[in-house]
Amino acid sequence: MDGPGTILVGGPIHAVAGDPDGSVEALRIDGGRVTVAGTLADARAARSGTEVDLDGRCVLPGFVDAHTHPLMHGQCASWADLTGASTVDEVVKLLGEHARTVPGTGPIRGFGYDHHRLDGGRHPTAAELDRVADDRTVTIMQVSGHGFCVNSHGLAEAGITAATPTPQGGVIDRDDHGNPTGRVFDAACDLLTGPDGVKLGNHGPNLHLPDHPDDLARMLDDAQDQFLAAGITTVGDCQVTERELRTFLAARDADRLAIRVVMYALSSHVGLLDRPDPWSDDDHLSFGGVKHYVDGALTGGTAYLPCGCGATHGHLYHPPGEFEDLLIRSASAGRQTATHAQGPDAIQLVLDALERAPHRPDLRHRIEHCGFPSTDQLATMRRLGVVPVPQPTQVHLYGEGVRRDHPDLADGMYPSGRIAAAGVPVVLSSDAPVSSPDVFLACWAAETRLTAAGKVLGADSRISRREAFAGYTSGGAHALRRDDVGTLLPGRLADLVVLDEDPFDVATDRLPDGTVLETWVGGRPAWTLAAGRT
Repeated sequence: MDGPGTILVGGPIHAVAGDPDGSVEALRIDGGRVTVAGTLADARAARSGTEVDLDGRCVLPGFVDAHTHPLMHGQCASWADLTGASTVDEVVKLLGEHARTVPGTGPIRGFGYDHHRLDGGRHPTAAELDRVADDRTVTIMQVSGHGFCVNSHGLAEAGITAATPTPQGGVIDRDDHGNPTGRVFDAACDLLTGPDGVKLGNHGPNLHLPDHPDDLARMLDDAQDQFLAAGITTVGDCQVTERELRTFLAARDADRLAIRVVMYALSSHVGLLDRPDPWSDDDHLSFGGVKHYVDGALTGGTAYLPCGCGATHGHLYHPPGEFEDLLIRSASAGRQTATHAQGPDAIQLVLDALERAPHRPDLRHRIEHCGFPSTDQLATMRRLGVVPVPQPTQVHLYGEGVRRDHPDLADGMYPSGRIAAAGVPVVLSSDAPVSSPDVFLACWAAETRLTAAGKVLGADSRISRREAFAGYTSGGAHALRRDDVGTLLPGRLADLVVLDEDPFDVATDRLPDGTVLETWVGGRPAWTLAAGRT
């Protein structure tokens, strides 16, 4: 152990965020790990230590966001922000303003439009985006991250014409004559990354638009700043290709990787896990397993819901049998799987495949989002040890759009309360950038189930505040199989967050206003409200 150690005292300290008996008087840190979580006398008895008076401030374990896309989050933050747009004209205006900041003839990009909120409830067309520019590519990503709308120049540059076949698991919107109208989703996004760009085939939506490595490094830095400012110390990156791996390794080797990252290699890039290990997993960067996709996006309208229970039916990424073979291969190799599945039919494909795979509850296979699980499916998840990973903030932000598209199913969207009642682990996450990595807002959304219109979406899917914060600490750690984070018990890594007040004592309507004052990683401040990233 280096140095005299640190003792935190003088405010509420929740060593285990979801346990009312998990509060302690003092926390002692030595060598980057918790050594005492108990009385001040015990913390002092160990040996000398520097005491830090919290002066009433509150300490929780560092938040663990089990499903994110850090590099995509930083990249999208550098594009035009379309999240507040309510008309296509406003989308065009915001892109035009952003275009003035993009040098030369580089692509003009935007993120976050939600077609449910736009006039007419539709996606912008290529002709409408031509109003931004007709001599350079204009590309906007729908808020789900599962696809883009592209102007005419961008379609031509990508070689997308009436003769271009729509790939398995993809969408290319066309007019009555077969000509592309601008919307390119899911597996078809491979066409937009250029001849030398990342290619996924039908293994997922290609969100890996190319940028210079120096720009990607800066974007990752920006994303880390946002995670740390939210009190998040560990994330799972749920779609890793060579682009992400190179960027993470460069950041780690330059001592710029401030958060802990657990990577899930996309099933098209499972070879990343088979390479000779030249860098070795460590506390900050490691592989968790393999990311698979079954169906498309719920908020993007491509989730597979063939039941006739709504406005969209969506699609599957793989032809019959192919996905199951991929998942069984991953599970049989002893790798944790994290599978995107929204509709009940898609969820069932995952469970059926896991039933055929070797039974390994210790792998903690995951279902990402897990949009509309049935009661029987939740029981099967419990028996198999499967962990669902939903995003409650999306219930708040996009629940009304889901209600419009799927009124008979909407109340069951991301049902944390039913997950808890079934005895299945509760996990909360952000899917950043699809929703912001705002832990307070996520926990509030899980507690209230209030949509942006102020209506409750599925009252039986509410959870308590303690369950919510547990889902963003120990629950996230469980999903990532990182049992060294998520709680502040002796032997665990000393990753913690210092808050302005105790979140378990504030009124419900004030919960989203919680303030992170400091974020510690490995027993040291990595970010402070006063100074930013240290």
